[in-house]
Amino acid sequence: MEKLATKKRFRITNLEIITLISVAIIVVIGALLFTGKDSSEYIDKHLYRDHALTLGNEYAKVTIVEFFDPACEACRAYYPLVKSQLELYQGKVNLILRPVAFHRNVGPVVAALTATKLQGKYWESVTTALYYQSRWAINHVADVNLLYPYLEKEGVNIEQLKRDMQNPAIKNSLVLDAEDAKALKVLKTPTFYVNGIELKEFGAQPLKTLIADEVKKAYAKP
Repeated sequence: MEKLATKKRFRITNLEIITLISVAIIVVIGALLFTGKDSSEYIDKHLYRDHALTLGNEYAKVTIVEFFDPACEACRAYYPLVKSQLELYQGKVNLILRPVAFHRNVGPVVAALTATKLQGKYWESVTTALYYQSRWAINHVADVNLLYPYLEKEGVNIEQLKRDMQNPAIKNSLVLDAEDAKALKVLKTPTFYVNGIELKEFGAQPLKTLIADEVKKAYAKP
């Protein structure tokens, strides 16, 4: 009788263990699902802001968000590639730039480019700044005064620009850009997100592949 009782207790213990394991698995799966949703919402919160302008079709289903430093040589090199992807997919992909000040003295340059939005000259100014980067960011040290003449050639009113750089709305947008970059742990530029998915393997082909995959998913036929 004692042996039988021992076996019964052993069976009950096994059943309890199986039940506990099953419950644990359900909890883990639920936690992973919740965390994934929460993570996605957290990322989106820090990627998209009302002050961040969109280049390309506003209603495109695929959005590239790039954190960039205007004095970053890699950002300059990748900019034509990113714009070519917008052209390649003809209205299916758009671009949002989020500036960060990583290089020395580049803060005023970031402020100046951001302030050109108030004159409707943002995208032209970004293109010009990157094109002439080596002339105003010498040895990776930025000088906004060397950039002003090139912006002026694009039709930017420099005196107005200097006043706009002190505009509270512009200053606030710069703070948000910096805070969002910090929240997402952006440590280098360019850092790309495509529909909220961070490009982990840096390179031209991985970026093209990520964009292509997101276009395929977003525009898949029902």
